Amino acid sequence: MSNSEYNILVAGVGGLGILTATSIIAEAALIEGKNAIMSEIHGLSQRYGRVIATLRIGDVYSPLIKKGNVDLIIGLEPVEALRNISMLKENGYVVLNLNPIPPPSVTAGLEEYPPLDDIISAIKKVTSNLVEINALEKANRLGNPILQNTILVGASFKVPGFPLSAISGKEAIRQLFIGKDQKIIDLNIRAFEDGFQIDIK
Repeated sequence: MSNSEYNILVAGVGGLGILTATSIIAEAALIEGKNAIMSEIHGLSQRYGRVIATLRIGDVYSPLIKKGNVDLIIGLEPVEALRNISMLKENGYVVLNLNPIPPPSVTAGLEEYPPLDDIISAIKKVTSNLVEINALEKANRLGNPILQNTILVGASFKVPGFPLSAISGKEAIRQLFIGKDQKIIDLNIRAFEDGFQIDIK
């Protein structure tokens, strides 16, 4: 992989706003005049079904990312981040939401959800660049749990080597939410800023 491309994988479950999160980053890239190729969402679109989306920025011509070439995984759900960890490149980053959402098979008693500490330990075996965020707690402080995805996107813009600026990220929110109530736009920008303020090394 060349330095002229940056590959992102967003993993989670239906209902967490994966398309919105990926679209904010893609729009920010376009605002900066950079090429961006976003994948179709793969997985089950139903609520809590497994879903991933990919985004490639820079000198790229296909939405497909080879195994081991992802620079950043944004894990909106812990198990789904771990499920895709083999896609991460050496020393890649994982921005991880610490809010587990057990799939229907777990709630039906057919499977067990692994302890969160075990998920974190497994990810740390692959990369030390793990950013742990309780996005639900932060979103609830802002008054709406649906803001978890925007908080994680904001944090992603702070990751070392991320190719886009926070100014573009906030402008992307304004562009994508055109026609929405101004309060919704302002709240999402606040959520983005909350994420961006997280200390990431």
